[in-house]
Amino acid sequence: MNLGQRFIGVFTGPKEIFSGLAEKPVWLDAAIIVLLATFIFGFLIAPFSARDAADLTDNSPKMKEMLRQRMGDEGFIKYMDRIHKEAEAPSPKYKVQSGLSVGIMTLIALFLQSILLLVLGRLVSGSVQGNYRQLLSAMFHAGFINAVLGNALRYFLITAKQSVYKISTGLAVFFPRLEFNSTPFIILNNIDLFQLWMFGVLGYGLSAIFKIDLKKSLFISYLFWALKAAVNIALTVWGMGRYQ
Repeated sequence: MNLGQRFIGVFTGPKEIFSGLAEKPVWLDAAIIVLLATFIFGFLIAPFSARDAADLTDNSPKMKEMLRQRMGDEGFIKYMDRIHKEAEAPSPKYKVQSGLSVGIMTLIALFLQSILLLVLGRLVSGSVQGNYRQLLSAMFHAGFINAVLGNALRYFLITAKQSVYKISTGLAVFFPRLEFNSTPFIILNNIDLFQLWMFGVLGYGLSAIFKIDLKKSLFISYLFWALKAAVNIALTVWGMGRYQ
């Protein structure tokens, strides 16, 4: 199957696609699609993320004090001038850096998650089947859901809200009065509908890779998602707590 057939198949016939990928794993072209999609997303949201970053800094005396101690008075003044200039009119360089940051971090995350999922899958299933290349192939193809479709919807929501922080494709969308930096919002936001879809589809891949039934592969996939979400929640709550 060519890339176009695999891309469409992830959404329309994932069982057949991931069975084929388990037999003949390919991941490089899928990784390029994920990289391009996330780069474009990061580039397009740069004006909104720049404004959010400036507003967050302006409204956090604790953050400003930490930055001042780290940079010194002169460095802090220059930093504040720079982020306010980018918030008013982001430069092409800032937009490219934003796109590269989002794209590269997404690739690194998927490479790392593939290693961890391979280890978890073997431990839980007891299977000796499967290799890293197969997991990479499955992970990057499942990643089409979040990187392409998920980010497309997120960009639409960001342009509507004029903010990166104040939108959600998770359960937090049903609680619009929650503050984006509150613990309930952070928890609900991590129960992301596109992530749930992605790891559900990934269950077909794990079933074919580890040669196990679908129920067990779905358990492994969602167990990994839950552990990943718990780490993200803990880090985000800790990060937000430092500046409040």
